Amino acid sequence: MTRDNKDTVYCNIQMPMAKGRELSRLVAELLSSGNHPGLESVFKEIQDELNSSIEFVEEQLRGETGFGRRLS
Repeated sequence: MTRDNKDTVYCNIQMPMAKGRELSRLVAELLSSGNHPGLESVFKEIQDELNSSIEFVEEQLRGETGFGRRLS
């Protein structure tokens, strides 16, 4: 996504995993609906961020650190 540093909005939201999964499903529905073509790249970026964060937390809960690295 191309960004103009003078006109860029940043959003950093924290939520429980269940709400993150629900938000991911909602964003997937919005993306697949095709009703907001101007936001498709934003929806994709939101999905990527949510999926990475969810994966990271799941690994932490399994006792792994980072992406796929186990604690010794």
